[in-house]
Formats: sequence, structure tokens, C-alpha cells
Amino acid sequence: MAESVPVTSSSAGNRAEDVVGAIPRAEYGRLVALAAALPLSVLATTWYLPPGWNVLGAATLLTGFLLVLGKAVSGVPLALLVNERNLMSLSRFQALVWTVVVMSGYLTMTVARVKAGQQDAADVGVPQELWIAMGISTTSLLGTPLMLGTKRARRPDERLVENTSVQLDEPATDIDAHRQGVLYANPNMTDARMADMFQGDEVGNTAHIDLAKVQMFYFTLIAAAGYFMDVAMSVTRGATRELPALSQGLLALLAISHGGYLLGKASDHSNSKQA
Repeated sequence: MAESVPVTSSSAGNRAEDVVGAIPRAEYGRLVALAAALPLSVLATTWYLPPGWNVLGAATLLTGFLLVLGKAVSGVPLALLVNERNLMSLSRFQALVWTVVVMSGYLTMTVARVKAGQQDAADVGVPQELWIAMGISTTSLLGTPLMLGTKRARRPDERLVENTSVQLDEPATDIDAHRQGVLYANPNMTDARMADMFQGDEVGNTAHIDLAKVQMFYFTLIAAAGYFMDVAMSVTRGATRELPALSQGLLALLAISHGGYLLGKASDHSNSKQA
């Protein structure tokens, strides 16, 4: 049997120096180098790829940058989607989707104008409808913590905790230990799953699908994909003076879905009582 080598305090200290957070220092260094190279890659992509395809390339690389950033900071590629309860957040998802779509379009049009030698290349117009859509997205992102804030001072009905324990096949003691008031929470960021975006927020309804979240997810995805194609077609035609506008009907659908999303968070799904 091989002898075990005791770990001294100095050797433990050396090991600690080789780790940044939960990431080995060597891997952390590679991630930082990759994150630094990606912005340059985005510029090269928007300059050299054919019009239209360069928008797709820019969006892909911007998404890659966000994944590398999450991995470098938190050890989880999708860390930017994870909220303070260690759950995947739908409001974060839709905010990031619109950020990538708009920024890739704006950057591509700016580079195209620089390449064409136009004056005021960065003066790409942003239509009012797009500002409204971004405002709706930001309202959901910032409004969600405000809507849920008061629920952290309440406690759920014990019978609902037991029901959720059975439905999720998770010990009731674990649910009770990690919850934040009536809000369901995971113990670690690595426990976050994409399915979190479609589940209820509270202990009483986290085992159920939230239809308001499903609706918002689909409206966001369809609207962002359609707008992305509009941007790519505009760049292909050489129309780089202004980003395309969103239709009034689409804005109404986005507003309704986000309104239902926020109102659903105001309801009590756990028969809660003051803690």
C-alpha cells in the first residue's frame, strides 16, 4: 500500500495560490486571454465576412464572450443567466438576447460605414420603437427583484413545502434550508438549470410550469429572431444609416407578455405568512 503524504499548511497554501475561485489558475489565464481576444475577433469578423453573415458572426462571438466571462468569473459558462437564488432567470435571458442582437447590429453597421469611408460612422440611428423594446426588457430585469423583495420576509405553508418535496423528489429539509422566504432557491450556482426559467418562483409553485414565463420566452425569442433577420437584411442591402424599427403590434405583444410576467410574481402561491 502506498504511503499517504500529509498535506502541510505550506503545500495547502501553494495549492490555493494555483486556484482562482473554483478555476485552476492556468485555466483562468487561458480564459482571460480568450476573453481579451474575442473583441478583436468581433471587429475582424464584421470587417471581413460578407454583409449579412458578418452580423451572425458578430452575434456568435459576442455570445462566446459572455460564456467565457461567466466561466472565468464564476466557473459556470451561463453564469450571467443565474440570479441571486442560483436559478436560471428568464428576465436575464431576454435582456441578454436583446443586448446581443442590438449590439451586433449596431457594431456591424458602424464597421460597414467605416469601411465605406462615411463620415460620422458611429452615428447609426436607433428608432424609438427599439428604445421602447429595450425599456420593456430592462423593466422586467429590474422589476423582478422589486416584485419578489417582500416575499423574502414571509414563510410558506408547511403543507405546500411537503407537496413540493414530493413533486421534486427533494427532501423538505433541504427546501426549507435553502429557500429565501417563500422563494425557492438552489444551494449552489452549479445547480441552476434551463428549466428554472419556466418554473414558478415560490416554494408553493416551483414544481409547476409558469405559463406567463413560457409566453414571454416565446415572444422574446420570436421577436429577437425576427429583428435579427431584419438587421442582417438591412446590412446586406447596404442600408446602414439606421437600425430597423419594430412594429407597433410586436411592441404591444412584448408589453403584454412582460406585464403578465411581472403580475404573476405579485401573486401569493405559497399561502404565505409573516416570518
